[in-house]
Amino acid sequence: METRLSNTELKETFSHGNEAILCIENDHFIEANQTALDLIGVSSLKIFQSLHPAMISPEFQADGNSSKSKADEIFSTLKESGSMRFKWQHIKLDGSPFDVEVTLRLRDEDGHFYTDVHWRPLHRS
Repeated sequence: METRLSNTELKETFSHGNEAILCIENDHFIEANQTALDLIGVSSLKIFQSLHPAMISPEFQADGNSSKSKADEIFSTLKESGSMRFKWQHIKLDGSPFDVEVTLRLRDEDGHFYTDVHWRPLHRS
């Protein structure tokens, strides 16, 4: 039995969920919920949309590898697999780091490709 959520239910889940949810098109953020905005430390979606994804990652990840190189590798793999899950370190606009588990899903809507992104914060011990 297939269960379908109404647009209202989807919008409610997106807007008020505990997990940060974003959407990327052509290397630019096009959508994000309030949880994502709070994690990055921005006050509005418009400000968030002005950021390039590289602006919210440190130069190097915790393993010492370049964030840019790792991101290029991840998105290359995503094109083949359609979805991925991995750990990533981001930085807030104030420069403070935070770690997340990232889930990516590539979506094709009439030839337009979108990357749906979910961040689950990881707490350092």
